[in-house]
Amino acid sequence: MVSNKQSLRAFIAFLVTWSFAVLGVTGLVLYIVPQGRVAFWTHWSLLGLGKTDWGNVHMLFGGIFIVTGILHLYFNWKPFKKYLAERVKGHLELKRELVTSLGATLLLVAAALANLPPISWVFDLNGAIKDSWASKPGHAPPFGHAEEVALPALAKRANFDLEAALGAFSAAGIHVANPRANLAQIARDNDTTPAALYALIPSNPDRLAERTPDTDPMEVEGRLAGSGIGRKTLREFAKTHGIASDVALQRLEAVHIDAAPGDRIKLIAERAGTRPIEIAKVLLVLGYRPEPME
Repeated sequence: MVSNKQSLRAFIAFLVTWSFAVLGVTGLVLYIVPQGRVAFWTHWSLLGLGKTDWGNVHMLFGGIFIVTGILHLYFNWKPFKKYLAERVKGHLELKRELVTSLGATLLLVAAALANLPPISWVFDLNGAIKDSWASKPGHAPPFGHAEEVALPALAKRANFDLEAALGAFSAAGIHVANPRANLAQIARDNDTTPAALYALIPSNPDRLAERTPDTDPMEVEGRLAGSGIGRKTLREFAKTHGIASDVALQRLEAVHIDAAPGDRIKLIAERAGTRPIEIAKVLLVLGYRPEPME
């Protein structure tokens, strides 16, 4: 009986250790993994595991670490309690260490919530790494989860000719069993990625010129807020929303905003003292004037 208890105690101790190791690895991977819209668009993977796989492993072992940590403390409660008692009797430093460590923890939590440096640098680096994935040509989708939208709807939203797209797929040897399928399904059937398929779709300048502008700024904000538009260049944003680059520049110039096609929307907004979504409204709603940053 004692042997079984000792064996279980050792098993729990090793499981805590291995869980901590797995959490360390998955935590590092999730720190550098691209945003979901980029990961799913490009079929990003590391060691054969995609973003969802790494997240699932991290979540599982997070739970295992919590449970085994509690069990580890339970099995070792007597020696742990004895150790604490001896430390309290022999060293007053324990109280000071306890208070200072608790204070440091609270300060770190407060700094994280207030986004204060140097803690904020950790978050900034995380954002920069994730943004770097989207900055690579073809790695950013026209909008979030575009790979899940049926081809006819995607053609309408991204302003490309559906028949021309299907023709380009056929010429490239891509088999499309159902013209109403989405890029994710077509990519799986042809062992490729939604990003590679989208790159095959020819642009149509005539369709860009024909696009009807939006009329409701709030509709634009509701549709695009939180979609990562700040990371897109002006050229990418214009192409996604069916606006010729020269027309986009003219609309910005009309409200006294200087920009170049290769500038990111976030940078344009910062120079203009406003938010990225306001730049989007200027580009999509004729006559709209951006609101300044509060």
